[in-house]
Formats: sequence, C-alpha cells, structure tokens
Amino acid sequence: MSDYQRPDYQPDQRPWPPQPTAHYETQPSPWPDLRPAYPPPTRRTEPLAIASLVCSFVISLLGIVFGHIALARIRRSGDGGRGLAVAGLVVGYAGLAGGVLAAVLALTLLSSGMITMTARQWIGSGPIEISPSPTPLFRLPDRGPSPANMNANGGITLTAGRQVVPVPASNVDATTLPSPDPAAPTFGNPHAPGIEPAAKGQPAKVVVYMDFMCPACGAFHSSYVPTLDRLRNEGKITVEYRPITILDSESTTRYSSRAAAAAACVADAHPDRYADFLSQLCAHQPAQGSAGLSDQELKSLVAAAGADASTCIDSGRFLAWARYSNRLALDSGINGVPSAFVDGKQWGGGTSTGLDFIRFLQAGLSAREGSGT
Repeated sequence: MSDYQRPDYQPDQRPWPPQPTAHYETQPSPWPDLRPAYPPPTRRTEPLAIASLVCSFVISLLGIVFGHIALARIRRSGDGGRGLAVAGLVVGYAGLAGGVLAAVLALTLLSSGMITMTARQWIGSGPIEISPSPTPLFRLPDRGPSPANMNANGGITLTAGRQVVPVPASNVDATTLPSPDPAAPTFGNPHAPGIEPAAKGQPAKVVVYMDFMCPACGAFHSSYVPTLDRLRNEGKITVEYRPITILDSESTTRYSSRAAAAAACVADAHPDRYADFLSQLCAHQPAQGSAGLSDQELKSLVAAAGADASTCIDSGRFLAWARYSNRLALDSGINGVPSAFVDGKQWGGGTSTGLDFIRFLQAGLSAREGSGT
C-alpha cells in the first residue's frame, strides 16, 4: 500500500513565531529569617609566640629559642602570633647582648685591678681554710713560729733608711682566734689593732694591708711607694705593711699564703731587705686566678732583693703565721685590699672617697702639724 498524498497539498512554508517562555516572579517571603548568624572563623595564636615574649624579659636565651620555634610553626600552620614571636626575638637578643657586654666590662675592670677585692666576696662567712675553688687546696697549719720583726698585728714597720722596728720572734696558734664574723664592721668602721695615731712627736703612722696576688695592691705599691719611701726617709712617717691572704682561693697553690710566708722569711732573716723584696713581689705579680709563682721563683725574687731564704721557704716555716695574720685581719673588720690608714683614718671612705692616696696622706700630715702632734 502506497502513501496517499493529495495532488494539491503544499507544505506551509511560513516561519513559526517564537513561543513565549513562562516567566515567574519570586515574591519575598512574608516570614522572617530565623537562621542564626555565625561569626567568621578566627585564627589560633601560636602559644610559643606568647611564651617567647614573656620569657625574653626573664631568660633572654629561652625567649630567643621559643621565638624561632614559634615562627617556624606559624609558617607551616598559618596560625597567628607572628608579631609576638618577632617582639620576643628582639627583646631576647637585646637582653643577651646587654648581658654579654656587662660580663665583658666586669672582667675587664677586674683584670685591670679597678675593682677592689673584698674578703667576704672570696671566702664567704665560713672558715677561711675551706676554699670555693674546684681544686682542693692544701691545708695550712694552725700553729707555728712567727717571724722576728713582724709584730703581733701581722705587720713589719719600716722607718728611715733600711731600718725596721725590731720585734722578737714568737709563736702563733690560729685556733685561739674566733672564726670571721659574718657581721664584721663595714668599710670605714674597722677595729684593727695598732692603727691608732702615733704618739705626739713621733712620725705619722701609715698602715697598709695588702694581698700579693691582688692587682689593685700591686697598682697601689707602684703608684705610691716612691712618695712613701721619700717621706719615710725624711722621718715624717713610718710605714707598716701587713700581708693578708684573702685571695688564696683564687690560686690553685695558695699563692697569697706562700708569698706572705716568703715575705716573713725575709723579715725574719734580712729585715733590711724587706722593702726591696716587696718591690720584687709587686713587679713580678702573677695574674689573679693563676697558680702564682712557684717556690723556686719566690726564692729567685728573694735573691734579687739581696737576701737568702731558701731553707725557710722550702720548709714552709711561716705558713701558720700567714694563716694566723689573715684570720686576725678579717676578724678585725678588714674586708678589702688594699686597705690603708693614716694615723687611724681609713683611706677611701667618708670624706676621702675618690681622693688620691697621696693627697689623703698629705692632708693627714697637715692636720698633724696643725695640731702640734
């Protein structure tokens, strides 16, 4: 069967118009939106950043370590606190630099002798034979002979020329002395024996306590001994040197005690050479904190001063006396070296603070002349 098609059929060639699309308008809802409004998420602050800033004010190094760790963690996690970490690093490095600078300055002043050593600083309030040094020190004997020409206060008094005030030899016993008093008199209020003014018509009395390892003592001697010798030879003053040993703990060989004992050997056998030996000790003073000069080197200095004390030094004859004299000085309120007195008045305290020693001495001599003593 074939398709039927009318012979007069023609397909409609007119284009169809576009069909309209449906358009819907959205009307606002008459009901309120009751959904809760959530705040945007906040970033977490890195805890180590806070710790860095806090610790940098207390322990600089800890603040620096925490600061670097905090920055590394912030870079990985994107947490907050970068400003705190940076501030901690700045404060920490500033504190560390200040501490290093202060330590260098203190060591420089100490090594140059500009800081006076105090007895309490080095030995504390305990028995002086116990040293804080990590190297055990040999114990000094408690009892032994005292040298001739060294008085009961532990000093040798030089007068005009090479003369000394003679004193007979004796014996000492350190166990008869009390332990150093922790509440010993402060500077300017010592009660050391034998520092009172000289009698009327006698030369003014100068008393000097010194430790042969103390840099400030060496500087005192080199600066002032020419004037002291001149005034002594003119008969205007006597000079009494009292060696003490407060810096024994600064040496692994008790150099202060060994040097003081060697000086006692010279005073005992060759008192006219004591001033020369004192100059030799100060000219060859070892560095503080070192082992100090050996006994052989001390004997060489004695020989250079024109004396001989080899047997005395080798036997340690006056080590007990050195210990006794030091204990006596500490118990008398002598808590620093060098400590100098002119007719009972201490240099460096009160009105003499910052005053050159020679000017202090001349003021004392002028006052003595003015009073007719």
